[in-house]
Amino acid sequence: MSESLDKARVFYSNRTIVRGFVIVVLMVGFNAMLPLYMQNRLTRLYQKSREMSNQVGKLERQILLQESEINKLTSLDNLSGFAEDAGYGLNSVPTKVRLSGGVK
Repeated sequence: MSESLDKARVFYSNRTIVRGFVIVVLMVGFNAMLPLYMQNRLTRLYQKSREMSNQVGKLERQILLQESEINKLTSLDNLSGFAEDAGYGLNSVPTKVRLSGGVK
């Protein structure tokens, strides 16, 4: 009976050694791959940040162009030209556009 217990202990200890070795190999492999994964992830994040910053720059440029266009369209010279083309004189008598007063 003691021989079977010794064989069981040896089998158990061999299995434990193999399991421990496999776990150590997996941990070493994971620790070797982790920095590479983190570097790749960081590179992707930097690329995304650069793309978004380019997009923000383009949007800000479009906003400035639209504000410039609005300022140009609302300038007094432009409104004066439009008034002359449409037949509205800036110095003429004002035209009543809507009725004001009480409710009918």
